[in-house]
Amino acid sequence: MERFITKHYGDVLFLTAPASVFYFDDPNFLKAVKKTIQREKITDIYLVGEVSCCFVKYALRNETQTGLRCESEIQELISKTDTAFSLTEKLLKKQLYEMSCQSIFGKEIEEGKLRIHTLLTSKHDDFITPIYSEFLQRIQLAVAQTDNLDDTSRMLTLYCAESMA
Repeated sequence: MERFITKHYGDVLFLTAPASVFYFDDPNFLKAVKKTIQREKITDIYLVGEVSCCFVKYALRNETQTGLRCESEIQELISKTDTAFSLTEKLLKKQLYEMSCQSIFGKEIEEGKLRIHTLLTSKHDDFITPIYSEFLQRIQLAVAQTDNLDDTSRMLTLYCAESMA
């Protein structure tokens, strides 16, 4: 995946996880990621999901699992009508929501210092397409609207944007 992304985006840093499922509930993981973001002065994070991911394919074929946590995450989201594209998109949107809800990233997102993007990829078909999320758009809108508000008003606006998602 790294070679494919650098072909399209140039020299970038990577943090990978099976099926693009990160453990945003792990405080040690979050602290390490935040430290890297600060040290490297990262302003944009891209959550990338590959439609040919073996974990997604296994789930769609209802094949046996290896016991990794990402597989249970996939099973929570999968429906009978899912395709590799729709299931990967669901995974990305869930990860986006979980990442943006973590207080360790919330301040940076709220202040517009950290932007989050989601991309759906297919190495086989050589394409990358952005996934737009109403949730992400509401956060970005709230950030844009609160540039001139005090902290209390800003928190209320972000809370309302989050609760609407």
